[in-house]
Amino acid sequence: MRIKLATLGVLVMLQATAWASTEKVLWNFGGSADGRVPTGNLIVDASGNFYGVTLLGGAYDIGTVFELSPDGHGGWTEAVLYSFGSQTGDGIQPTSGLVMDSKGNLYGTTEFGGANQTGTVFELSPASGGGWTESVIHTFGPSGKGDGQYPASDLAFDAQGNMFGTTFAGGASSFGEGTLYELSPSSNGWTETILHSFPSSRNDGANPKTGVLVGKIQTHLYSSTTSGGADGTIYRLWFNNGQWVEKRINDNSGEQTGGDLVMDRHLNIYGASNNAGANGTGSLWEMVYHPNRMRSFRLLYSFGADGSGDGTHPQSGVIVGADGTVYGTTGFGGANNQGIVFALTKSENNQWEEKILYGFTGGNDGGAPVGQLIQDTQGNLYGVGFGGGTHGGGVVFEVTP
Repeated sequence: MRIKLATLGVLVMLQATAWASTEKVLWNFGGSADGRVPTGNLIVDASGNFYGVTLLGGAYDIGTVFELSPDGHGGWTEAVLYSFGSQTGDGIQPTSGLVMDSKGNLYGTTEFGGANQTGTVFELSPASGGGWTESVIHTFGPSGKGDGQYPASDLAFDAQGNMFGTTFAGGASSFGEGTLYELSPSSNGWTETILHSFPSSRNDGANPKTGVLVGKIQTHLYSSTTSGGADGTIYRLWFNNGQWVEKRINDNSGEQTGGDLVMDRHLNIYGASNNAGANGTGSLWEMVYHPNRMRSFRLLYSFGADGSGDGTHPQSGVIVGADGTVYGTTGFGGANNQGIVFALTKSENNQWEEKILYGFTGGNDGGAPVGQLIQDTQGNLYGVGFGGGTHGGGVVFEVTP
């Protein structure tokens, strides 16, 4: 089984009338010494092993890093690679997903913990004798010292091996409403640089929770904020004349979730907002690329009113297939108000139509999905549910169209 890590890949073309999906739980969290309450995005390696984090559980009940591997007989085996709190100054309660480098090392953030109790960036490396070794590669600073605080977003690599992320609070601004930072590898470890502190002006955004999208032009970084502007902003950061320059490129008009932005092969950017749209229950949008002028904002879909049976309040970003289909989840709504998996397709009259692929019950099938989906080459979708499952600690699920 080989699952592509990239969100853009070859997908199975399906007719709009053929959406009938089944859901299967690959793992139930919350057993003895297991993690519970999975958060953030799953990632997958070339062998089809999944990696992710849980907010709670593990040896100290403050979070884990886990691996889920095919057992060769149609089932799955889970291993807790690390329990947070195992060393002095460790981070606690990770709320965002992982990234993996070319050597198989895993990197992530914890929103809390560390020497200043304001969060950490950690590295988890395979040990030569088996097992994994965790290192805190950056501890965020105390209040008023210029560093960011409380990272709640995924990390992103560029081609040179630098990592980028955001913090919800802290920074050089007197308001202390977040940062966009870079971690660069060196012979002495990792060096942090604050590229932007929010808000830098009255018109700037504030309090980012979304990860950083490294654009096709690698000096262009894109992300969003949960406040500032008209209830959140979408912004771009680029390197110009020896310094980083930030520009708000659109007001988000509805709080942006912690889900990451994604760019398709046409350089259009897609995202989700959890309180926007015609019914105030969330929306999906596109920032359309134009070669010689600013991107334009386009609303693709407004989720239905509470109680309508549609999904509501997406808690994560989307993925976009090569055929233009947009896939994602909502944390609420559906027939049981436990969230849905959806596909958004463009009709013949150029209108976007939503198809509900699966509605969670909150029981053994899980519920409240979070994190961006992964899709394999057969069109199967994989993700995590914050709750439900046989132990009540959340699930890893597969949805097969």
